[in-house]
Parts: sequence; C-alpha cells; structure tokens
Amino acid sequence: MRVGVIDMGTNSTRILLADVQNGELQELERLLTITRLGAHVDRDGRLSETAMGRTRKAVTGYVERARELNCDVIFASATSAVRDAANGEAFMHSLSRDLGIPARTLSGDEEARATFRGVTSAQPSAGKTAVIDVGGGSTELVVGRGTEVLGAVSLQAGCVRMTERWLNENAVGPAELTVAREEIDNLIDRHVSPDLLEPVESDPIAVAGTATTLAAIELGLPGYDSEKIHGTRVSRDAVATWIAKLAPLTAEQRRERCPAIEVGRAPLIIGGALVLLAVLDAIHADAYIASERDILHGLALGLAA
Repeated sequence: MRVGVIDMGTNSTRILLADVQNGELQELERLLTITRLGAHVDRDGRLSETAMGRTRKAVTGYVERARELNCDVIFASATSAVRDAANGEAFMHSLSRDLGIPARTLSGDEEARATFRGVTSAQPSAGKTAVIDVGGGSTELVVGRGTEVLGAVSLQAGCVRMTERWLNENAVGPAELTVAREEIDNLIDRHVSPDLLEPVESDPIAVAGTATTLAAIELGLPGYDSEKIHGTRVSRDAVATWIAKLAPLTAEQRRERCPAIEVGRAPLIIGGALVLLAVLDAIHADAYIASERDILHGLALGLAA
C-alpha cells in the first residue's frame, strides 16, 4: 500500500510518502515546511487566519504531490496547536471537505503511541525504551518494551509554547532561562508519574526538530543531513552547553554560527532545548539518540495495517 501521511504540528507541517507492506516501510519522500500553525494559540486560544492560510497552502501542495505518486491513502493529522484552539476542529473539517481527504486531530495519547510505533519500527529493542518527542506545543514521553507501550504522557511544553510564554525569539538572558526551566520542571512534577521516570536500560530516543537539529549542531554539519543525524548520540551536557552558547545570540547569529539550524527553527531552538534537557534530567539520562523515524512513520504503519 502506498500512503501519504501529513502531520500539522505547532511549528512545522510535514508529509511522509511511503510504501508499506507486511509491516515494512520504504520511504519514498519526506517534505517539511515551517508553517507556525500554532503561533499565539497559547495566548489567544485560536488559530490565526494567517497561520491557517500558510498551513492550508502547504497541505494542498502535499496532497497534490501524494496524488501524483498515486497514493492509495492520504491522511492528515494535527496535534497540540489544533487540540488547544477553539477553531481547531473547524479548520480540520474545512481541510477534509476542500481537499477530499480524511483529517483528524490526535489526542496526546494517540500522538505518543504513534511516535513510539514509528521509532521502534526502525530501532526495536528487547529492553525498556524511552522515547522523547519535543514538539512545538507539547512534549510526549513514552516508555515501552519492544513494541509495547507501558506508559505515556503529553506535557503542555514545546519550543513554540515556551518561547512565547517565557523567552523570546532572539537573545535570551539567564533570568528568562531560569524561569522557563522552573516552569518545565513544575509541569513534569505535576503530570509525569514516577514509573515513567524510572531509569531505562539504554539511552532514550529523541525525535522531532529540536532533537535532530541539536544532533546536527553537535556534528558540526554545514546543513541538515538526515542520514548523518539519524542514530547520533548527543550527551546531556552537550545540550546544556549549546543552550548556553546560543541563548545570548539573535536568531540570525545562531544560523551564522550553526548553518544546520533551519531558518524557522533558529528563533525556537532555545525553548525546545530547555524542554529536552529538563526531560533528560527527569529520567536521569546522560544522553539521547536522535531518530529521524517518528510519528509520521507510526501513522503510516497504522494506516497500512
């Protein structure tokens, strides 16, 4: 079966085009557009017309591409920003109606489980595994063994949400970093059960733009290279070091220093890195493994099944 799976996140909108047969996935194409669908949703409680327009344009192009490749199924999903927005479901309904595809908002639990499925499809482990997904509006922590999910939580903390609430898109001072980190720690204390914080047998696997971009920075890549990034081990201390180095810089200066940072991610990398560091500390992890397999792959496998 050939599938096209679209993920409308708080910061980026992506599509995975893949052939799936007997539980095996062969990736044909993956595309990403920074659409910032969740801009100011945390403040306003609604998706803005501008953000919806950017996202609709990207999704329309993706659907056209999926049809060019003769996909059997095209499915659009949305996560944190649309979950939180009063007009989120109306937006999803309009996409489904106008583009002629199924479109649905995932719950935090569904998002976490699909991410775990996608990650473990490429990196199966007999032992206990933790998966961290730092998104734009939320962060999922999932713990499982093999392909079985043992527990999951979705936190209202992501690179966009933290930047809009406590930081800013350019130079960030020590006081702002301290307040933001305290807020993340408080969220973890209130919402993450003790069993999810127990040490696991191996380094946790981290997905999405914050984790993969930090891996690219740590590797010193001249640009984003998914093949080199996938499987890279990034230490907890390296994350803390890059926060300290990049926080005082403007978004433009961050990109000048680290060209692997995408234009739309440079203003948000500090917020995302703070969340990732807090989760690593909470689960007592010395490092994480960056993965290019994520929720898109999990949804594609689920559709084909």
